[in-house]
Amino acid sequence: RKIIPKRALVGLLCVVGIFLIIIAFALSPVFVLKNIKISGNYFLTDEEVCRISGVNPGENLFQIEIDDVIQTMSKDIRVERAIVKRVFPSTIEIQVVERPPLALVQCNYGFIEVGTEGMVLAAHRNLLDIPVPIITGVTVDDLFVGDTVENPHINLVLNFLAQLDWETSKNLSEINITAPDNVMVYMKGPVQIKMGAINSLDKKIDITKSVSREVQHGKHRLDYVDARFDGTYSIKL
Repeated sequence: RKIIPKRALVGLLCVVGIFLIIIAFALSPVFVLKNIKISGNYFLTDEEVCRISGVNPGENLFQIEIDDVIQTMSKDIRVERAIVKRVFPSTIEIQVVERPPLALVQCNYGFIEVGTEGMVLAAHRNLLDIPVPIITGVTVDDLFVGDTVENPHINLVLNFLAQLDWETSKNLSEINITAPDNVMVYMKGPVQIKMGAINSLDKKIDITKSVSREVQHGKHRLDYVDARFDGTYSIKL
């Protein structure tokens, strides 16, 4: 029978005791999650980000697996990237890089948010008030989150919107493509822009930016803008 030396036994008990103290300290109310700080979100609300992350106040900060939270958030198509950090003693910080929508499109059950490359990012039964234009004059059927819009006219409009700066884009309210040879863009104000053929939209980027600045900062109220001819436009006051 082997006898454990008293010094070794005392050392072992000390190690176990320290371990238990550390566990008790980590699980103490001091490290209960009380604050969730969210940044980087514009289209997603703070509540939506919290729901997507799966993190809830009241959880122990040490028991929240950061990698699992990031992986869970990456499954939502509206989140391009997320950075999650513990901030002791009681805070989680979530920084979101969104995959932003470019436009709303009517579908057979409501409306879809569409991003770059025609990707459907979200679907709604009713029209929501979000700062992106709605593409009218066309509807799509049986498209859901994760699907891709394959309508060539819609994709031409999306390509046009993707090249605009944010200040210009959020100043647009509607793009009507009922007549593809006579596309109409409506700015908040309201101001109508006659854009001409849909396949020439990519040549009207600078014109659209210029008109947007005029609408926002100009001294005169515009009636409509005729931009049907490439490289030039005229204004009706």
